[in-house]
Amino acid sequence: MDIEKTVNDDTVQNAESETSRNSNLPVIIPVITSVKSDKTETEVCHEYEDVLDMIGFGKVQWIVLFTCGLLLMMVINETMVGACIAGASFVTYAYLGEFYVTRHRPVIINYACLFVGLSVAYVPAVAWLVLSMDWSFPITESFQFRPWRLLNVFNALPGFIGVLIMFALPESPKILMSMGKEEEALEAVNKIAKMNTGRTLEDFKVYRLCQEATSDNDKILLTSKSASQVLKAMWQDAVPLFKRPHVFNFLICCIIMCGVFLINSGMGLWYPEIQNRLGMKATTPMTICQVIDSFIDQENSTDTSQICDDTVTTKSFIDSLTFGLSFTAGYFILGFILKPFGRKLTMVTAFGVAALCGFLLHWIHNPIAIVVCFILFLILPGVCISVLSGAVVDLVPTNLRGKAVCLCLMLGRLGSIIGSNMVGALLESYCNMTFSLFYVLILLCAGLAMLLPIGRKG
Repeated sequence: MDIEKTVNDDTVQNAESETSRNSNLPVIIPVITSVKSDKTETEVCHEYEDVLDMIGFGKVQWIVLFTCGLLLMMVINETMVGACIAGASFVTYAYLGEFYVTRHRPVIINYACLFVGLSVAYVPAVAWLVLSMDWSFPITESFQFRPWRLLNVFNALPGFIGVLIMFALPESPKILMSMGKEEEALEAVNKIAKMNTGRTLEDFKVYRLCQEATSDNDKILLTSKSASQVLKAMWQDAVPLFKRPHVFNFLICCIIMCGVFLINSGMGLWYPEIQNRLGMKATTPMTICQVIDSFIDQENSTDTSQICDDTVTTKSFIDSLTFGLSFTAGYFILGFILKPFGRKLTMVTAFGVAALCGFLLHWIHNPIAIVVCFILFLILPGVCISVLSGAVVDLVPTNLRGKAVCLCLMLGRLGSIIGSNMVGALLESYCNMTFSLFYVLILLCAGLAMLLPIGRKG
């Protein structure tokens, strides 16, 4: 949606601070709906939580496509994306983690997150193709089908494809067993055995699964219809995360996750806009902050109520596409270095290089060097989200994993809200200080990562 906001900046006429607030919608809503997702995960399983969220997102995309004006469509889209993304984001890690042993889990989760990078590349590539068109099909006297509506069709397609794929995957046997569905759990394990080995459980002489002990709180979540009882049970289930021996490691993970999201999503919100401005000043070598200052001077010397430049340069699309492909490459490379170097060294190194790139943005003038440093500054913390989420899964017991990842990502999204508002409030007035705060924060995250008990095996 960031590219669409840049394209339609004249239509919505938002200042930087307003853009930050509006862009918080898809982040604030997941924070609120994370509680819903945690309960739904327990009641309807990992797989169907993902399916419900993706179907909900797809339906809303198509409804607003044909019923809303541009600004209203963007607001509804962002709100519903935020409501639907909470479950699909945190359930995925716990779902995948239950199918793999500890030594393979970090790499598998990382490769799953590689598709995040592909999606980041997919959006600007499709936007570049579609938004470069100039056509209009009148449906009614007051309604015209324009390229930006077609863009939302393409944005909704991956969700529908994801639904079809999810229906082909087995449910988590552990979740089914915890719900008392022993036959369905056995069938799920049998399906997994066929997929992995081509043999059935009978060939392995396995005829039943052993039931794990279920806590009283789990029973309440599974059977109770009382909202107060469910909320009380959910709180009591989360309390162990804030007690020994889990509290220290869990809080460190939450702080790091908040910092990583603050940089990756908070500053990342402004990446298309900043690169668009750099493209407009390509003839004059400047640092990022000098470019931003020059636009402020231009706005102050121009009657902005009469003139507004909503141009999106080709360079902006190319840079956004490069950003997405770099994200994909980052996840791909990470898959090869996680096993030999371990999570801790990988995260500390990535955070350190990101901080160095953020520092260099104060001084470099070459446009290509600016793009490279800016991309590394954003994607290196971003690719570590999957590494940190995998670490959370391994640092807590099985019965706490879903809640731990949910809470950790919820606090991460709060970091996104803080980051985007910080940039919106400070970037134009205190550009150098804003970048300084961000790379100092990532250095703090690197220091905290060194305290986590995760090495080459963990």
